[in-house]
Amino acid sequence: MRKDKHKQSVFYTVDFEDFTYDLCRYLGTSNIPAPRTKSLLKSFYNITNLLDMNNINNNKITFFCTGVAADRYPEIIKLIAEHGHEIGCHGNTHNNINSMSPENIYTSLKVAKEKLSELTKTEVQGFRAPNFSLDKYDFERLDAVSKVFNYDSSLHFSDKKEFQVWAKECPIDLIEFPVPQQSFLFSKFRVKPGGSYLKLFPSIVVRHSMIKSINKGLTPIIYLHPYDIFYDYNLLVKWNELKGIKLRSYWYMRQTQWMGLFNWSQKQKLQKVFSEFGSIGRLGDNLVQNPHEN
Repeated sequence: MRKDKHKQSVFYTVDFEDFTYDLCRYLGTSNIPAPRTKSLLKSFYNITNLLDMNNINNNKITFFCTGVAADRYPEIIKLIAEHGHEIGCHGNTHNNINSMSPENIYTSLKVAKEKLSELTKTEVQGFRAPNFSLDKYDFERLDAVSKVFNYDSSLHFSDKKEFQVWAKECPIDLIEFPVPQQSFLFSKFRVKPGGSYLKLFPSIVVRHSMIKSINKGLTPIIYLHPYDIFYDYNLLVKWNELKGIKLRSYWYMRQTQWMGLFNWSQKQKLQKVFSEFGSIGRLGDNLVQNPHEN
């Protein structure tokens, strides 16, 4: 697969989830928020337009989608696949994997895979745990994932040697594309390349993490969300949709960390990343040549 000339190449990925539904469900409200179809569609085009306008080769990337997104936005899931992007699984709901039994993980992931595969007419190969909620030494839960998918992209490592030690100890037949994390300024502050780290900190912080990962033998994996590349507030949970929950005012404000806060700067930050780092392409096209295997 051809990489961008004169650039270090990385993987670009999107965790495509329905934030409004997931937050309401997490908070225990019985209110089902209205679909944000137009906004999520706009976010998809914002992401793909950024790839196109920056002349990114291999601009077909991986979207990890939830089963809930498949239920509520089937036409968008189909559209993503029709544009040539890979559809991976981000869980059926957005529950943390480490709070579920291995049996429940297997059952729920089977359901999600069937939904997504049916919509896209392609077998879904890969998985990323919501909130990266999968411990690398939790082999029981990793085994449950391996019974459904060929690869995972949920784990964090800081260098290739650490990854190789883990790979030798791991008894699970599952290809891993780790999302590297690196210390910045002090050892306990670990930066991952994407999400809130890209939103809340200057792009140089994420760039530092990516360069450090490359120097340590790991391929950076950028991860984004629909609400990261959306420039108004329609993806926020509305006040009336939070009716009846405890700490209503707190959660109404708290959600702006993910939605709205500093979104205005995301496009410029991502353009800086795209200008320096090319794209390897879709994770599922690189299963045989997983760069950290050897």
